[in-house]
Amino acid sequence: MQKIRIGGQEFTIIVKKKMMRSMRLRIREKNQLEIATPWLTPNIIIEKFIQGNQTWIIRQNNKIGEKLKLNNIKNIEILGERYEVELKEMKSDSLVIIDNKILLNYSKKSQIKEIFDKKMRNLALKLIKDRVQRLAQKYKLDYEKVGVKNQSSRFGSCSHSGNLNFNWQIILFPEDKFEHVILHELTHLTVKNHSKTFWEQLAEYDSKWRENNRWLKKEGTKKFIV
Repeated sequence: MQKIRIGGQEFTIIVKKKMMRSMRLRIREKNQLEIATPWLTPNIIIEKFIQGNQTWIIRQNNKIGEKLKLNNIKNIEILGERYEVELKEMKSDSLVIIDNKILLNYSKKSQIKEIFDKKMRNLALKLIKDRVQRLAQKYKLDYEKVGVKNQSSRFGSCSHSGNLNFNWQIILFPEDKFEHVILHELTHLTVKNHSKTFWEQLAEYDSKWRENNRWLKKEGTKKFIV
């Protein structure tokens, strides 16, 4: 991995060469860039690509707050409901939610996050699918599939074919912010960009969209667990 300074900050760069036609850039974690490039792209072109996107890199990196460390967490909230988190070293791995307690057993400390992500994704997918279905029916919107991912800074996305993907950790948001993310992506089913029309349409579904949007920008990624 390489190191580079951008806007006075040091970034780690991960370069992945693939069968593709153009370069893509994303922020994996705070101060960590991933560049996907065609196989034969010379380093000087990669460097120019990074330099040409400095403003975007700094802006996106600043959106990523200091995330919570799972090993240090005693409580989390799922859609505004508080759960006590208990980690215990055992012979086998498991995660069970009982009576507002999340009991996570692990055989190796290094696998705690993996166990947590895997089990919580299943819960998140159920909660998100249910809310998407109800809101889509309410506003007479048609979508294709719903999926969940674990991303460092994105909350959700809507493909041109109508597939919806969400960061599973949005279930750690207050319920109104959680619903705002879903309504944002549902709005993209009819308006693909962020034009004035998009925000006017979103306002019909979420009267507090400005307030919710500000919260996401300031507090959203701080709720994510690493």
